[in-house]
Parts: sequence; C-alpha cells; structure tokens
Amino acid sequence: MPMRSGTTIAGVLLAAGLGACSSELPPPQTRSVIIYSGQRITADPERMGEVDAWLRPALEDIDVNPSFLIRMIQEDTTRYPWDALELVADTAEVKIARTALDAETPYMIYAYLRLRQERGTLEELVPEAVDLAGFALEKAIVNRVADVWLLGRSAFDTQPFGPVDEILYAREFGYLEDLLLATQAARFPEAVEEYRERNPGKEVEFRDWFLRTFERDGPGYLRPPGEVEPGTNADDPAPSPA
Repeated sequence: MPMRSGTTIAGVLLAAGLGACSSELPPPQTRSVIIYSGQRITADPERMGEVDAWLRPALEDIDVNPSFLIRMIQEDTTRYPWDALELVADTAEVKIARTALDAETPYMIYAYLRLRQERGTLEELVPEAVDLAGFALEKAIVNRVADVWLLGRSAFDTQPFGPVDEILYAREFGYLEDLLLATQAARFPEAVEEYRERNPGKEVEFRDWFLRTFERDGPGYLRPPGEVEPGTNADDPAPSPA
C-alpha cells in the first residue's frame, strides 16, 4: 500500500490494530530497500512483526496520553532527529522538513523515546536500555528509530529521506556508532575520544563506506554553521566530528 503522507504510517498502524491485539496480526509483507547507489537491505518479516508489535502501542500512547505532547513543526531545513528535537518539560517540539512527511513517524518516535527517558519510563518500552546511560542509551534509542524506518520503507512504501536513510544504512552495515558520534560530537565528547582510541583507522573506513553508499564522504545533514547542538552550552567549544 503506497504511503504518501507523514501521518499515514502511524494512522494505518493504529487503524489496523483496532479490535485486535498486535500478537494476533500477521507479520507485515516486506520488500527489499534500495537507494540510488544500489545498496540494498533485506527486511525480515518476523523481525518487522516484532517492531510492529511495540510500535502500535507506542503510537497509541502518543495519540491518547494527556500527560505529554509531541508537536510536529514543518520547516525548510533537513535535520537528523536529534537536531530536530527540543524538549521543554512534558512537551517535545520536533522540526520536520516540509517535503518529508513520510518520515514524520520515526522523528515522532525519537521524541517519544527521549521523553520517556526524561520521565524515567524508557525501560518499560525499551528493556535493552536498562542500566544504559549517555551515548550507549542514545544508541539504543536510535536503533529503535532505525527499526521504525525499516518497517516503513520495507512494508509501507515510504519515500526515501536522507537523514533516516543514513541512520538505517549505518545501523545495518555496522556504522551506527560512527554516524552518531560524527553528528553528536558536542553532546558526547568523551564517547568520541574513547571510540577513536578503541578503533584506530575506523574514521577512514567509515568515510569510504559513506562514499560508496551515499556518494559523499560523510553525514550530509549536519547543523547549519553557528547553530548550537541541542543540550549543549553555546559557550563550550565542540570537538570536530569524527
């Protein structure tokens, strides 16, 4: 079923789940995901069924829970989910490119998981996050975002969108840490240094993979010059991206 609006993924999942437990629903039919460079990802239907099973109640919670609000704001700039998010108390404001409404659901889920992190309830939905903190916790959250985008791309024919395509492919090919540290260096400076020490030469490997996959030598949606990374102090110098 072609999906052409940013709310369609969430809306169809919620509508399809009415009157049925997610465990009663068959695994979604999936197809391979391919981008312009020819790099292909195959989605396992059983795995996508597991994603579907936790995503439906999460979307329902977003829809009906009055204790928090996720506000989607359209803009002209294309951003990664972490750069698109502003958390203020129990409200999350999420900026989304006007031309990329198909990608609204993974951005919404990123905001939802970060809100749950702030409220101390993330482990109820993401059990692998127990005892995690800092960069390791961010990686667990973004891994769920990659799952949501893979479900959308493979089962619901969502249109490609650069930032979440980069997240998905980096995860599938073993470069998620590299992507996150290259784009969130100011937020996790100690993790950047530790990762470089443990993985000498990985920067060059990541750059070469990125060039083959996306036909450029690094992440393509870094913050505009002079814009402060969310959660950092504007007066603090930021380390260079990996």
